[in-house]
Amino acid sequence: MFRVAILGTDRESEHVRRIVENVYNPAVTAGTGGEPIKVDAYVGGVSNGSLVKDGLAILTLQQYAALYHSGTLQALLTPREALRGQIWPALSRLRIPQRDVYVAQREDTVSKDRILSYLEAYDLVPYLSYLEFHIADHCNLNCRGCEHYSGLVQEPHFPVYEKFASDLRQLHYLIPDIGMIRILGGEPLLNPEIEKYLHLTRLLYPRAIIFVVTNALKLRQMPESFYKAMQQEQIAVHISLYPPMASQRKELAEFLQKRGIAALITDEVTYFTVKQTLTPHDDVNEIFADCYQAHCHNLYEGKIAACFLPFTTKYFNAYFHKQLPEDGAIDIYDPSLTVETLKKKLFTPFERCRYCTKAKPIPWSQMHQPSILSDWVQV
Repeated sequence: MFRVAILGTDRESEHVRRIVENVYNPAVTAGTGGEPIKVDAYVGGVSNGSLVKDGLAILTLQQYAALYHSGTLQALLTPREALRGQIWPALSRLRIPQRDVYVAQREDTVSKDRILSYLEAYDLVPYLSYLEFHIADHCNLNCRGCEHYSGLVQEPHFPVYEKFASDLRQLHYLIPDIGMIRILGGEPLLNPEIEKYLHLTRLLYPRAIIFVVTNALKLRQMPESFYKAMQQEQIAVHISLYPPMASQRKELAEFLQKRGIAALITDEVTYFTVKQTLTPHDDVNEIFADCYQAHCHNLYEGKIAACFLPFTTKYFNAYFHKQLPEDGAIDIYDPSLTVETLKKKLFTPFERCRYCTKAKPIPWSQMHQPSILSDWVQV
């Protein structure tokens, strides 16, 4: 008996339980192969704060991890709807490996005659919980400590749209389903072709939750065609609310609401964290496992990496004449690349990780002009 918990407590998670208990287990019992699955608990919260759902305990991730590491539970089952966004940093910090997280097919693709393929280990399934990409490397705010190094970009830098479109289609060939996509910068609203990126991303990933992440400085000056594209493609705005815009939170929310655009607005960002160093560390596996950005999968100029640093470190190196490693990128056009090898590489630390350490908070401010090392690294 394979004992598991199910991630989430909503309708999709309930559906996974029903499929396992009413379709999967009877098929196994009938001799189709496989091992019966016993669902022992849910993992996650519910709105009423209950600790029990449909006769099963509701565990925190920490409680699940303790039972997993003790051998009481053997795996985490999850609908794709529950495994999206930046959840892998939390799972990695709890040392939950990809191979023991099983992802269910989309609800409307359940096939009774192929029930044994209903669940696949995350390291094999052609699905990513999260992806991000830049459509501008530069910014109009230039925060001190921005690990995208946007303030160090000396000239405006946008992707070549046609090349980006080819890259996203190639990624779609490898990974046709993604849980959450965030369109970033720099400041993405600076890109005059942003609407093309919105339409293409939704076309290729119709089931993804998609955000445009912005500091909102330029938000109310965008053309009406931008808002129509956002509404048409059901793309939301994620506003990082830095001090220059903090007093306008209500106005920004009302502005987007009137245009029918969903918005997520952070609390005022009063501090950043700096975790970059100029001195390498030896405990790279621990650093990678504990890094909250280690699974911010970033697509950039034909390559993908576990985070953005393989692509943005070049700006730091050029500005300060340093030689921090710029490794860690995976060529998505490599003909030998498979879903399994891609996932393995995305979950493996690389040399650049040796220059990250425990994050140190610093008060939010714009970077110095000219910039100094302490804007970006622990010195």
